[in-house]
Amino acid sequence: MGNSNTNTNDIPHDIPKKWLIGSKQLDCSFNHLTSLPESICHLNALQRLYCCHNQITSLPESIKLLNNLQTLWVIHNQLTSLPESISHLNDLQELDCDSNQLTNLPNSIFHLSGLQRLYCSNNQLTKLPESIKHLINLRVLNVSYNQLTSLPESICHLNSLRLLDCSYNLLTSLPESIRYLNGLRDLRCYGNDIKYYYYRNSIREFRYNIANEFKYYLQIKRTLNEQLILDLDAVSIIMSFYNLDDYHPIITSTTCVVC
Repeated sequence: MGNSNTNTNDIPHDIPKKWLIGSKQLDCSFNHLTSLPESICHLNALQRLYCCHNQITSLPESIKLLNNLQTLWVIHNQLTSLPESISHLNDLQELDCDSNQLTNLPNSIFHLSGLQRLYCSNNQLTKLPESIKHLINLRVLNVSYNQLTSLPESICHLNSLRLLDCSYNLLTSLPESIRYLNGLRDLRCYGNDIKYYYYRNSIREFRYNIANEFKYYLQIKRTLNEQLILDLDAVSIIMSFYNLDDYHPIITSTTCVVC
């Protein structure tokens, strides 16, 4: 059931018992699946489930029975929602639902206090709920390529967060509380229309679309003639207006203040 070229429309609903005993990984990617059978949820020892690049429209509520599951990948499917019962996957550490049709995330997902990596890029998310603050062990959050117009202020409670990617959304600002994410090392927000940043934290990599997002900053700094001096505490970066597009959009610093 690994990477195969089988043109099946479904997994057999009566999986032989010999497959169920002791299996820790199941990969049914690239199989033109439209659903997962309930019998999969009897794989009590399963730790990793990969169902990528199929045509799955929903996950069974009985997925909650996979109480040893640590990794769940459902990339490139047709999911419009995730089951509420996903909150019972107490051992889940990584959830990747990139490239689906999700318009929201169920509140139950934010009960997964052990979740460390959450990938939801290339969906149709319009907001993240304030209850995201309960993902206290989250280290990676990727919500790029969605339709987010804002991020919740409660994001400041994600003290374990190391990487936040909110690129290519509809953001015009970031919450002020983001400055309190002292563990954040990589913030990616290019492809938005953000005009103002003010951070005092330990961001190591600050990635942005410098042509768009510094437009406002450049306009009020015309007195510097042909140069822009951006003070990042001990780091000073001098950029020519004429060579702005050649500048690689990564700034490395322990503190980033832009105003």
